[in-house]
Amino acid sequence: MRTLTRLVPGLVLIVAASAILLAMDGSRRKAPRAETIALFQITERPALDETIAGVQMGLEEAGFQLGRDLRIQKFSAAGDLATANSIAKQILEGDYRLVVTASTPSLQTMAAANSKGKMQHVFCTVTDPFGAGVGITRTGHPAHLAGIGTFQPVRETFRLARELLPSLKSVGVVWNPAEACSEACLREARDECSKLGIRLVEATVDSPTGVAEAAAAVAAKDVQALWVGGDNTVEACISAVVKAGRGAHIPVFTNGPSLVKDGAFAGLGADYVEVGRAAGKMAAEVLRGKEMSSIRIENVVPQQLAINLAALKGLEGGWTVSPKVLKRAAIVIDANGKRTTQGATAVAAAPAPTAAPTRKWRIHVIEYVDSLTMEETRRGIFGELPKLGLVEGRDYEIHRGCAQGDTATLSGLVDAARTAQADMIVPTATPALQVTIGKIKDVPIVFTSVGSGVAAGAGKSNTDHMPNVTGVTVASDFVGMMALLKECLPRVRRIGTLYVPSEVNSVLYRDLMAAAAKQAGLELVTVPVSGISEVSDGADALASRVEAICQLSDNVALTSFSAISTAARKARIPLFGFATGTVADGGAAVALARDYEDAGRSCARMMARVMRGESPAGMPFEPLKTSRIVLSRRNAAALGMRIPEPVIKRAGKVVN
Repeated sequence: MRTLTRLVPGLVLIVAASAILLAMDGSRRKAPRAETIALFQITERPALDETIAGVQMGLEEAGFQLGRDLRIQKFSAAGDLATANSIAKQILEGDYRLVVTASTPSLQTMAAANSKGKMQHVFCTVTDPFGAGVGITRTGHPAHLAGIGTFQPVRETFRLARELLPSLKSVGVVWNPAEACSEACLREARDECSKLGIRLVEATVDSPTGVAEAAAAVAAKDVQALWVGGDNTVEACISAVVKAGRGAHIPVFTNGPSLVKDGAFAGLGADYVEVGRAAGKMAAEVLRGKEMSSIRIENVVPQQLAINLAALKGLEGGWTVSPKVLKRAAIVIDANGKRTTQGATAVAAAPAPTAAPTRKWRIHVIEYVDSLTMEETRRGIFGELPKLGLVEGRDYEIHRGCAQGDTATLSGLVDAARTAQADMIVPTATPALQVTIGKIKDVPIVFTSVGSGVAAGAGKSNTDHMPNVTGVTVASDFVGMMALLKECLPRVRRIGTLYVPSEVNSVLYRDLMAAAAKQAGLELVTVPVSGISEVSDGADALASRVEAICQLSDNVALTSFSAISTAARKARIPLFGFATGTVADGGAAVALARDYEDAGRSCARMMARVMRGESPAGMPFEPLKTSRIVLSRRNAAALGMRIPEPVIKRAGKVVN
């Protein structure tokens, strides 16, 4: 009995402690846990960026406080279907309450991965959901899938064009037949053109690499205007279409109002912020328990007209814009290129291109290595700044430093820029950007020749990034390269590349190339190297295991490409690259090359905007999207391959 008496106080304490813990656990269970939803867009272009921003607005307006009640994770496939498939699988396997997709390809990709209905899915910015092949009909849809269609006002766009030029008789269009949304727009365009007596001249492409050539070919066929409908492939290359139009002195019409800032003459389409807002409110209802099967899928097109009066310069044929049309426009760019505001839509005014900086800028250009692409990049930057009305010595002074591949030296260059009180820092490679953003938070940073600003840690997306950072990304076209490689080598099944595990851009490129190769039915063999000293042995090992080398463009490979070329020649296997210099100086037979000089020019234009008062915070990262084929028959012969004539005819540059 005495023993039991001694135990009682201890038992009481245990029971009391247990009760407290249970109460605390109960209170934790009652506390709401912030859920996470995924926002998935096929690429980062204005219409889709605006849509995603609208989705977040709609959720907040429906009562969700983002970050507290609801967490958001954004995904972009950068226009690559293989990457989109990987993202869809990642979302499906993740801890996400719901996914919202923007664009037809992201709807199709996510719906295919989610065919068993494991996750609730809301879609938007989809031209024709009924024709997307995801089980949506006029009478019903899968119980886990709902959203809103946004069929572009195609017919109204052609009527507008006829209003601006009553004698309009012919219009050219480039489109991708693989996109259901593009085909749906084409059907409308054909029918409306038939009614209006307009000849529609068409050219098809299967990837962004063919857009520039196709647009130039169509523009040369005696058309009076070019039109871009709801086509993700072509919209991503709008600058190439505008260039083709300017070369032929004809305007470009689009169904994307935001594309007037890229030089299009008129854009009649949806206000995609409002489209996203509607989808966000629908997602909020689903999160609160609304049955998706009860949601009716409707067409939501809050129309928006944009006019670019500056695009009238140099046009032939008598194009005019009446006061009546201007009154209808929500967005107007005046004859001097200044964006203005009308109606309820606000567009930030850009600084005049001829405005002089208010002070002399100290600019530090920081390079990681002096590679095959750096000379092109420098040529673009230093050649473009004077064309923008900026005078060296008066408006800016340039200090250039190269780390020669040494991280410690790179860190010292950034420290030196800080000590010198640099007004702007321009990193020209991924390692240079990574070190710079790690040390500099209060000085404008404008980067170029970086594979992905997001992967480098400079932001969550091309529009949501560090406030003092902006720049130009140059990720290679891996999907286009796989198609080009198979065209040149129809029987090849195993290709290879070296990569550097310690370089973020190298690992990113390896993964993107692997996904593109798998999609194309090719096996990719990868060999890791840690630096330049290992490239020769690594290339020999790789050449013994593959039928062709397709070398990705990281800093190590570009600096020592000749060693890779030597290994390929010894093994008599074809060698492909992703930069002009890999053919011109490195010995590759064919390259699908980004124009690094153009990347430098784009960087210079962003630098000028910052020098004239614009904040990097409001300047999205700009992907360089155009590529060209560069080849050398002499190099091909030395590698034991023959380049097909169709490839030679499409080449943008032939060397040696």
